[in-house]
Amino acid sequence: MRTLAFALLCFVYAQLSSGTARADGAMRVVVTIHPLALILEQLGGDDLEVHVLVPPGASPHAFEPRPSDLLQVARARLFVSVGGGLDDWAARLAQGAGEAIESHSMFALLGRETDRDQDHHDHTDLENDPHVWLDPIGVRDAIAPAITKILVGADPANEARYRERHLEFRQELGALDREIAGILAVESRDYLAFHNAWRLFAARYALREIAVVEEAAGEQPTPQEFANLVRDARRAGVGAVLIEPQFDPRMAETLGQAFDGITVLVDPLGDPRDEFRSTYAGLLRFNARAFRKALEANRTAEP
Repeated sequence: MRTLAFALLCFVYAQLSSGTARADGAMRVVVTIHPLALILEQLGGDDLEVHVLVPPGASPHAFEPRPSDLLQVARARLFVSVGGGLDDWAARLAQGAGEAIESHSMFALLGRETDRDQDHHDHTDLENDPHVWLDPIGVRDAIAPAITKILVGADPANEARYRERHLEFRQELGALDREIAGILAVESRDYLAFHNAWRLFAARYALREIAVVEEAAGEQPTPQEFANLVRDARRAGVGAVLIEPQFDPRMAETLGQAFDGITVLVDPLGDPRDEFRSTYAGLLRFNARAFRKALEANRTAEP
């Protein structure tokens, strides 16, 4: 019954908002999370009006779209999600918005789209990790070209500007990658994260994940799993727990206290209200510096 009501509401909004794909000459684009907006804004500039559904500090795993979100999607020309189990609720919005909107997911653009019946992602291998924006070289070589192609197809009149911005963004991403590698040029490579968002980032910069507190969002460790985390941290000499603003920090703080470690804030999603996390390059620099702080807190591993 709930699914039927949701579909009917989507249909009504789509009908009411037809013909409003552009505002003030800018193409309206809706995205699920802030990092997608950052990439699109780099490529689209003033030619795009980008709206983000998941607000700062919220988790895309637990997000429940509101009627106003349905209206935003129905009014857009493009709707871009991540896919891969991160924001699968976006598929319902796209379906309800009707045929006027063009919908894409990053996983589909990268040729990785899979059907998932679960509410959380299980990315034990890198191919199934949805946090694709956290690898700047992956963004440079795969995501940015794919998004540029979409923008050109949807708005061919501005093709030259999209392609020019794409070339500029490619150069910026190459420089950003080198900068991050320099920030992370420390001897210790081991880290312990609250959430398993960082595996693509870690693979790019040769970092080693020792353990993760919550493999799936909202699934706290059992007492035995907690004891194992403490043991693994001590054995590896890890001196910090990486925590994220989208999750309750109390478990991470308790864990850090158990092995005499600190907590360090990282943020995979960013926040437009924070000048250090409001651009794509700024967000990755913020996280690289946070990782460095965590790595520098590491101690000599137990024998």
